Amino acid sequence: MKQKLISGDNHIDLTYCPADLWSAAPSKWRLLAPRVEELEDGLHWFVEAQDKGMWNGVGPSFYKYTPGMFGHIDEMKALGFVWDHRQGALPRPTTPELRLADLDRDGLDAEVVYGCLMINEMIADPALRAWCDRIYNDWVADFAKRADPRRIFPLAIIPNTDPAEAAAEVRRCAKLGLRGGDLAFKRMNPPLWHDGWYPLWEAAAECRFPISFHSTGFKALRAPDNAQMERDYSLQWRLVRSSLFQVDTMEVLVSLLASGACETYPDFNFVLGESGVTWLPYVFDRLDTEYADRARGLGFKLKPSDYFRRQGFVTYQQDQYLEPIIPLIGEDNIIWGADYPHPDCLWPNSNRILDKNMSALPERVRRKITSENVARLYRLN
Repeated sequence: MKQKLISGDNHIDLTYCPADLWSAAPSKWRLLAPRVEELEDGLHWFVEAQDKGMWNGVGPSFYKYTPGMFGHIDEMKALGFVWDHRQGALPRPTTPELRLADLDRDGLDAEVVYGCLMINEMIADPALRAWCDRIYNDWVADFAKRADPRRIFPLAIIPNTDPAEAAAEVRRCAKLGLRGGDLAFKRMNPPLWHDGWYPLWEAAAECRFPISFHSTGFKALRAPDNAQMERDYSLQWRLVRSSLFQVDTMEVLVSLLASGACETYPDFNFVLGESGVTWLPYVFDRLDTEYADRARGLGFKLKPSDYFRRQGFVTYQQDQYLEPIIPLIGEDNIIWGADYPHPDCLWPNSNRILDKNMSALPERVRRKITSENVARLYRLN
């Protein structure tokens, strides 16, 4: 009997969004809001009047397809995945029948979809960011209905500079039928550990609307100093950046638990998106030790790590060290994701890779990680 398979971490990137999605921007933002222009090599996305790269490009970085740049992207291309930057092209991730066909090919019953990662990092004006977020949320709620609302469950983009505004958008998106939201944490003001964000956690708990924090790259990395260095050391830089990409959510985990959000709102759930799993025990140990030594004045009733086990979740793609770590994290707190359609996604080989990586796990645990935990969190049944 085929087991149900639900990805807790798939994507709709800005590159795949309809070219006219933000075309109704007020005149003051007309050149700053995301827009598409046709250049000699095809359609390009512009944000804040800066060329970000290709419409219908590869992954969240708007790349033009270049053979040899990503091994798995070459495999996807050979299987018929096309990145066409011309007028009239149909991006697979945002064309309902093509996205559903890709889910079928990968053997997925349903998916949770993160949207437009980093859009809140590209736009400086908080008001413009919030407007763009609302436009996307309206569109993606409609997209799910047009595709298949029983299989496609998008997350809202949550405004990240005004807690009251963020709380209002959670309540609005819950009424639209969205089941959770993603909060970009790198431009957050106040910081995540500040109790100024309590209105958002309250709204999320009230609406049973989990808040995710998807990894977008470790912000403390030393980047190339100039274009020449970037050209000469592109492979080294890409390897460093991609290898450490997921560990930026360490800061999220510690900051959120230190804020007291879970103590104050026990019905609030949060997710570390595409964060990997096996680093968590070290951080738990460090956090609990430091809390006991110097932060007991916060007055938590539980150890910080216990709040994660009660209210937190983490998503991952593949991890050869997962099996012995599961008891330290909690088998009810881990969610698998295919990461479609990113360069390091598992599509269309998710079942084969899961069979390889989970062969030693009890079926009960495998079911939790690959379908039951995500279905319970987002109320998908």
